[in-house]
Amino acid sequence: MSVHMTDTTLFADSVGTREMRDVFDENNMLQSWLNVEVALAKAQSALGVIPADAGDIIAAGADISRIDLDAVKESGRVTGHSLMGLLGEFRKIIDHECARYVHFGATTQDILDTGMMLMVKDGYDIVLAQLTRCMKSLSDIVASHADTVMVGRTHGNHGMPITFGFKAASWLSELGRQKERLTQARSRILAGNLTGAVGTFASWGGKGVDIQAKALKILGLNAPDIVWHSSRDRIAELMSLCAQLAGSSCRIGRNVYHLSRTEFRELEEPSKGKIGSSTMPHKKNPVHSEWIMILERTIRANSSICLEVMGQEDEREAARWKNEWIAIPETFVMLSGILNHLGIILGGLTVKKEQMLKNTGILKGMLSSEKIMFLLEKKFPLPEAHTKVYNASVSAVENNTYLIDELLSDIEISGCFTREELEKELDPAGYVGLSSSIALGVLEKVKGQIEPVD
Repeated sequence: MSVHMTDTTLFADSVGTREMRDVFDENNMLQSWLNVEVALAKAQSALGVIPADAGDIIAAGADISRIDLDAVKESGRVTGHSLMGLLGEFRKIIDHECARYVHFGATTQDILDTGMMLMVKDGYDIVLAQLTRCMKSLSDIVASHADTVMVGRTHGNHGMPITFGFKAASWLSELGRQKERLTQARSRILAGNLTGAVGTFASWGGKGVDIQAKALKILGLNAPDIVWHSSRDRIAELMSLCAQLAGSSCRIGRNVYHLSRTEFRELEEPSKGKIGSSTMPHKKNPVHSEWIMILERTIRANSSICLEVMGQEDEREAARWKNEWIAIPETFVMLSGILNHLGIILGGLTVKKEQMLKNTGILKGMLSSEKIMFLLEKKFPLPEAHTKVYNASVSAVENNTYLIDELLSDIEISGCFTREELEKELDPAGYVGLSSSIALGVLEKVKGQIEPVD
């Protein structure tokens, strides 16, 4: 029976994706350990540390489906060791004198860390592909709504007019930076580790560096310049990058969530077939945005845990290290879930242009108060112009009137400007600044990051 939500029948696809779960599935994890053992044996065979045919003989038995996992479990229960049970059953499958060369001179953490990196490598590819798809959908939104006028909000209140394309471009630019960070850090993070008990290659004579390099090349991982059993900065960086991407996704989700409120009704998630409430039939809940916000918190917490793991003692210890065994798979599965929800949102987002424009009039002209202030500045000193617009705004709020009427009730203003002149300045569409051109500039900049995705 499943306990963690990532594996439950009911919630698994809300919390993550099948593709990412398969990467960190227990069988795949154990297979990755066998793959590391095989790469090590092949490198040692090629370099004459073990018999020349040992690598191929060992490789022939490295199939997790042939391993008795119940026996592995029982060994772990008795010995308390993470790897010995698997090695014992693996050697039985090989059934050859060369089985003695399995795990020759390696230490358990070598195998588990390198195996984890093999899974991370596959998970990395999935995340980047999902992120690229999200960016492509978001690019389409930016292009379509570069000129769609809406309210720009600050401190939870109406500020000045912007365009929705401008708002969406800020999301796109941020996702682009997250992709840059992930891409730039990839080679630094994806390194294996096959260095022996305390990282000195002592059991392999003078061939340790070459053995590690050759084995890791087989596995498609980079070779470190020195053992990283206790240097957990690679994992800490990886988890921090995952948390940052989750955070950027959360910002988008929160924006969509709030702009879909009944009072705003500017955006709407894809909702066909979804039931918002068991008792309120009319409800359309922003469920995808909610899941993004839920999962982001756990990923951020996992990042914090992995920063603590950096405080390792001596050359190796497990009291911190094993926290990564929980944090890494959980984070990758949940990050895939976040990006799946984000992709659904961005791929089917309803943008209500008319409602956005309507909402710019809620303040009855005050959304363009700055533009009016600068118009008045042509006749009055700027501080005085500010005071006049401020006083008119206060009166408009108190009297529930339009700003233009309060402005024209000021004899000095009505003596300098006509209603038509003021009305022209109060049009929100005329005061969005460089919203459109900036949005299109972001679109152009990220084009190179949006490679075709099958």
